[in-house]
Amino acid sequence: MKRRTFFRRAGLTLGLALLLVLVGCAAWRDRTGAAGESRAVVVWISVDGVRPDYLDRTELPFFRRMMEEGAYSLALAPVFPSMTFPSHASQATGVTVDRHGIPMNSFFDTARGRRYAYPPFGFLLEAEPIWTTAQRQGLRVAVHDWVLSHRQSGAYAAAYSGDRYDDRMTDRQRVERLERVWRKDTGRPPLQLVMGYQVMPDKVGHEFGPNAPEVDASMRATDAHLDWMAEQAVRIFRRRMRRGDVLYFIVTSDHGMSEVHTVVHPLLLAGVDREEEREEKVLVMASGTLAHVYVHGIADEAERERRLDAVIRSVAPHAFATVYRREELPERWGYAHPTRTGDLVITLPAGYTFGRRLEALTGTPAEARASLGMHGCDVAENPEMNGILLIWRYPDPLGGVDLGPTHSLQLHATVARLLGIQPAEGAYAGGVELP
Repeated sequence: MKRRTFFRRAGLTLGLALLLVLVGCAAWRDRTGAAGESRAVVVWISVDGVRPDYLDRTELPFFRRMMEEGAYSLALAPVFPSMTFPSHASQATGVTVDRHGIPMNSFFDTARGRRYAYPPFGFLLEAEPIWTTAQRQGLRVAVHDWVLSHRQSGAYAAAYSGDRYDDRMTDRQRVERLERVWRKDTGRPPLQLVMGYQVMPDKVGHEFGPNAPEVDASMRATDAHLDWMAEQAVRIFRRRMRRGDVLYFIVTSDHGMSEVHTVVHPLLLAGVDREEEREEKVLVMASGTLAHVYVHGIADEAERERRLDAVIRSVAPHAFATVYRREELPERWGYAHPTRTGDLVITLPAGYTFGRRLEALTGTPAEARASLGMHGCDVAENPEMNGILLIWRYPDPLGGVDLGPTHSLQLHATVARLLGIQPAEGAYAGGVELP
């Protein structure tokens, strides 16, 4: 027998739930008080690296039902750069890189004199994430494996968060762990914000390229994981919450993906030798389509300027690369963080990526043993960087509303509004409008 999706199963209970509301309105009032006292539970799952067209390439019953019964955007614009760490940080905080301080997956902090590569530390966020915003306003939160949610401390730490990201776990194990924590929680009040993460579409897109059949297979597996999680969410919600409360199940992606045809060696492009790097006079940190050049190790200001000019001259002849001084970065990017953005920022267009496993300046992904898919570009220049936003509501469906173009900066305020709390100070306040 063909397995029914969660939404079909949930649909069978919807009529019963509505009937109970009609015949039990007096008891409902006794338990919940005024209508304005109803509570919301938000389950927010980030699926890394899902490009909108992935949803049309293979059978994905869970995603399809979310679109048919919920509200959705197939043009969720990421901040610049369209990378996992900056994008997740902006989605959680509602601010750009210059405010939250996470410019790439790996970066150098001149204030601390330290490099960070895929850091788990929540203290690196310089803006308040939604899990802290919710806890600070009296809601309880469980968040597992969201970027920079680990090792929380202080008065407003989430009720549940992890110590580190374990890349040995499967995506199925991730949702099972999240569900288990929620199901076994006995705290009061009940958890109202539950956040999780899925990585496989991004990993497969990097390895095989975004147009490979392996990506479609990873999406089918993700569809099944999320279907299961949504079913468990409704079960836990109905057991823990009161009539009149509302469940929102949200799925987002942080960025899209483009095919790679050329790999660029960042040191050779910038004209920096390895000895300079070892001595940390000039440090080049590259990730995807972006490289930062720091001259933190040169104290003399005149010498710093001469070295920066030399890097600019080294990059200039290559039409595929653009170099900016930090103070000249496009204002619309919101990217000029004073201690974590490089003194120079070098960008590559779609189809390119940085990699160090080359003898020459440029080479193929095979020669460089590099990714076949990459992201990081400005979404205004490469629409393939767009992600997705799907929102499903229980027990009352939203009706299949196309929200049109949306932006990652809206997500913090959107979740805050659904939870009935105020966004963090300084966060973008224009949340997504739902029917």
